[in-house]
Amino acid sequence: MNALKRIEKGLMKRLIIITLLAALHISLCFSQTKKIDSLLAVYSKCKIDTCKIDILLAVSAFYRDAEPEKTISYGMIALKLAQKIDDDKREAEVLDLIGQGYEQIGDIAKAISNFNESFRIASNIHDIEALARIKLNLGGCYTDVGNFPLAVDYNKEAVKYFSMLNQSVNLCRAEVFLSDALFKSGNPDSAIFYLDKAIVLSKSNNNYLLDYILTNYAESYYLKKQFSLSKEYIGKAMTLSIQINDQYAIAAEYLVLAKIYLSLNDLSNAELYVKKGLAVAEETKIRENLIDAYNILSKILEKKGNYAEALKFKNLFIVTNDSIQSATNNDIVQTFENNRSKQDLAVLKAEKRRKESELKRQELVSDIIFGTLLLVSAFAGFVFYSRNKLKQTNAKLQLANEEINKKQQEILCQNEALVANNLQIKKQSEDIEELNNLKDRLLAIISHDLRSPLKNLKAILGLLAAGNLSQEKFQTIIPALVKGVTTTLELVENLLFWSNAQLKGTHIVRKNFELYPLVQTQLQLFEKQASDKQIELLNEISPDMVVHADKNMIDLVLRNLVANAIKYCDQNKKVILSAKQLDNKIEINVTDNGMGISEENIQKVFKKKERFTTLGTNRESGTGLGLILCKDFVEKNNGTIGVESKEGEGARFWFTLPAKIS
Repeated sequence: MNALKRIEKGLMKRLIIITLLAALHISLCFSQTKKIDSLLAVYSKCKIDTCKIDILLAVSAFYRDAEPEKTISYGMIALKLAQKIDDDKREAEVLDLIGQGYEQIGDIAKAISNFNESFRIASNIHDIEALARIKLNLGGCYTDVGNFPLAVDYNKEAVKYFSMLNQSVNLCRAEVFLSDALFKSGNPDSAIFYLDKAIVLSKSNNNYLLDYILTNYAESYYLKKQFSLSKEYIGKAMTLSIQINDQYAIAAEYLVLAKIYLSLNDLSNAELYVKKGLAVAEETKIRENLIDAYNILSKILEKKGNYAEALKFKNLFIVTNDSIQSATNNDIVQTFENNRSKQDLAVLKAEKRRKESELKRQELVSDIIFGTLLLVSAFAGFVFYSRNKLKQTNAKLQLANEEINKKQQEILCQNEALVANNLQIKKQSEDIEELNNLKDRLLAIISHDLRSPLKNLKAILGLLAAGNLSQEKFQTIIPALVKGVTTTLELVENLLFWSNAQLKGTHIVRKNFELYPLVQTQLQLFEKQASDKQIELLNEISPDMVVHADKNMIDLVLRNLVANAIKYCDQNKKVILSAKQLDNKIEINVTDNGMGISEENIQKVFKKKERFTTLGTNRESGTGLGLILCKDFVEKNNGTIGVESKEGEGARFWFTLPAKIS
């Protein structure tokens, strides 16, 4: 009899809810504001919890995009009601909506926490549509915090669910989210694969998310270095975004254009568009776009040689990115603790439902045996008392556990601070050691390679001044004297250049210039030195070869390489300079037919810590400093340098430079 009354009561509640909602639907006004007012008016008069939850869900959904804080506050009220009546389906839906509100205000940790709790409940009741929606929301959150592998996994699950449910609009949204995670993780081809699917669904659903699809195409083709195609998609995307006034998309599109022009080395256009994107991002407070804008602008200013401004925006990028990551990580730790409490609450709720089911069963049995009911009631009272005692004990244990966790967190923070301090001390130690090594190398060069020839020159001049050196004898040692002075002068020039570059840095002025005349000038400078050894100097570089680099630096590199080639070339042989095009690079070769370099010594040629030098074919001396300077200057001009040689068969020194930039 009691069971029949409960069924009738439940049917009456549902009938009342249906009647109220139907009446509400008929009475709603066309104005959105009036709709919300009407909903809240009905809510204030409603006495049925399920009806109240449905009204609060509608109000929360309305505020999600415009005022997400209200979505969260109304959602919290609905959540308490859903938990009160143990309505799992509505509880999962409310948690999902609260998570969306937190995602809108940028609190990703709390968004993830609510989505995970919603997912747990939806899994228990096997609500496939809710699971698909929550997977998609989680994928978006993990994309926001930069966990792209996890974002890809969640978005792929969402695509699978929505495909199974045949929901084309949600499937389109899932494929767009998936493409976003894929190209950000460095997989543009897979991103384009899903964008091709999404654009078909978009066009069949009134161009749904079309501006985001076009922007993601542009990002993907940018990563593939197909800049013309990327610019074409950005143009289409921006036309749509401006029409619908989507400021988030407009900021992102400006920044994509800035990256494209930066890659093309068009710094003026790159700076123009990054500043436009930065202005929109600052106005809309879109943190993701702000971080991208700071990073791109720092690179542009660095390329333009404005290092002070570049450093300012680089610091803004690092500080903003680190603060967001740090805040997100701290929130995730906090929400992890909250989730543990929620899980404990869920266990208690499950136990409560089990007990209520047990009590209902006892009510049915009570109509059969009254005496048994008394026995069962007494036992139930004992169990209830015992469980209350257990609950109190668990609460004390929980408080103790929280205190332990708090202490562990404090110790962890202290350990992290110690690790950071140790890393800083280690870096300072390495810097000091590098400075000491630099000092030792400079003193070794000055004390040996510079002092020895000067002492020899002093001794000869002393003999000459004292009249102990005849004119004929002096004439015989003049060639050796000239050779020593030349070597010393070469050393001093390289030493000055290298010391300045190491200690003060080098101001680089890159521009387009022809290689042939620069090489020809160097060969003319070395004609006398080459003719003394009967060596032929050949310039086989094409007059149309143009590179983009600092001309003075490359002039010094060529001077050192040509001097070395003549020094180690055999008499009656050739020193040949040639060049060839390698995609967007030019490779310059300096080849001699001389003594060559052993395989063991090749490993030492460009090392700063090991000063390598050998005597030339006419016993000319060297310092090894010139090749180190060559390596520094070539790398500062975005090139590479190397050597190929076999002992006794000559050597080929080569280096690359960027080709002409239009």
